[in-house]
Amino acid sequence: MRPVLAQAMARVQKGPVQTRPAAQAARKAAGPGHRAEVGLGTTVLGVLGLVVLPVALLGLLIWGGPVWAILGGLAALAVLVAYLDPFA
Repeated sequence: MRPVLAQAMARVQKGPVQTRPAAQAARKAAGPGHRAEVGLGTTVLGVLGLVVLPVALLGLLIWGGPVWAILGGLAALAVLVAYLDPFA
């Protein structure tokens, strides 16, 4: 049985083995190298929000007013966006 199978396999013509075209390989080589850099902007935004949020809460406690409330809300939103960012 083995000689028949080996003879049949020898007759099967195999095409050239090429894993990917050259253009695809060139695009991959020219692409960005590190995917971790994608979420860096929202991380910085979140850290800024963590700094601004206590200041806004303190300003709201001492002076009150809608400006401190809006600033605190924006800081909380920045922290939330940085927390939910899927790329970081």
